[in-house]
Amino acid sequence: MSVPTVPDEETTATPAEDRIELRLARIEDSVQQGNREGRSAATRFMIFAALALVIALGNLTAVAAKLDGSSSATKAISEKPAAVAPKPAAAPARDVGVTLREYSVAPAPALGRAGKVTFRVRNAGAIPHEFVVLRTAKPAGSLLKGAEADEAGNVGEIGDVQPGRSKTLTLPLKAGHYALICNLPGHYKAGQHADFTVR
Repeated sequence: MSVPTVPDEETTATPAEDRIELRLARIEDSVQQGNREGRSAATRFMIFAALALVIALGNLTAVAAKLDGSSSATKAISEKPAAVAPKPAAAPARDVGVTLREYSVAPAPALGRAGKVTFRVRNAGAIPHEFVVLRTAKPAGSLLKGAEADEAGNVGEIGDVQPGRSKTLTLPLKAGHYALICNLPGHYKAGQHADFTVR
């Protein structure tokens, strides 16, 4: 007697099962391909995100530095300078040094003490000058009359002070305003004058 044979499952698959197997294989391939593409996209995104983060940090650092610099500048502008102690007022002097140059008169100090005041006049220029003391209420630069200064109020003068030479003039001066000038032709007009106060 012969034994009936049982057909092998693999060999006896129906065409419908074959199609399902084929579809499952395709789906599996698609899933695996999707996984690979997803990992690739995730890698590209991570690289992009890292670059964006580096750029953002660079911009943030630049803006912070700029703000810090501008806030320091603003702070420096808005802060009031430290109080500077005022220079002590010059004491009225009885002895005043005066330097004559082209074209300036420089008394030191520019404040005399009422009574006898001695002017020690030195010509530090290259040409001869004179020294004239005028009692006036006008500023020293406001005495022009024609080509020279008006010498009204003249209380004393030294003429012809040669370059490199010195001369002395002692005058009894009352409290008030004085103009110290050189009135040689063109010298006053060129600015050779100074205000002087006696207290």
